[in-house]
Amino acid sequence: MRLKSIITTLILLFCATFTASATEITNTDEILEINGVYTIVITGNNVIGRDGPAGYDTGVRFKKGQRLTCYGMDGSWYKVKYGNGVRWVSSSYATPVKQTTTAAPVKNDYVVITGNRVIGRTSPAGADSGVRFNRGQRLLYLGYNGSWLKVKYNNRVLWVSDSYGYVQ
Repeated sequence: MRLKSIITTLILLFCATFTASATEITNTDEILEINGVYTIVITGNNVIGRDGPAGYDTGVRFKKGQRLTCYGMDGSWYKVKYGNGVRWVSSSYATPVKQTTTAAPVKNDYVVITGNRVIGRTSPAGADSGVRFNRGQRLLYLGYNGSWLKVKYNNRVLWVSDSYGYVQ
């Protein structure tokens, strides 16, 4: 009787674990699609953005701490948003983070702008604030929501797409 109880408990634990992981990740056509909003955080220095899984070097480099929107996986490669297209990053140099709310920064980090005339928005994907940022400009980092970085500029809270800036 005790053995039967132990086996039943183990089976229930296994099923609960399998069910929980199945709600987070589903396999479709050998490319893993991640449900919810996920961001890949770069863990290496000057990580290469490739044109496909284990593909050619595109000349794009991602910096440590940079956050990128993830569209899914193919093997050990993350498919991430970059500008108006996609790049592929090895999972050896990045880690996924599930985001459900705006995260607060751990310390006084800054967002470094990578584009020219980057639009500061009033909310994530919101209205144009009329403020423009230039390459190399550093803004106080306040948090993020999805692929949007929350920054402070001249006593205003604005949002910048992570396609045009990274956390340093």
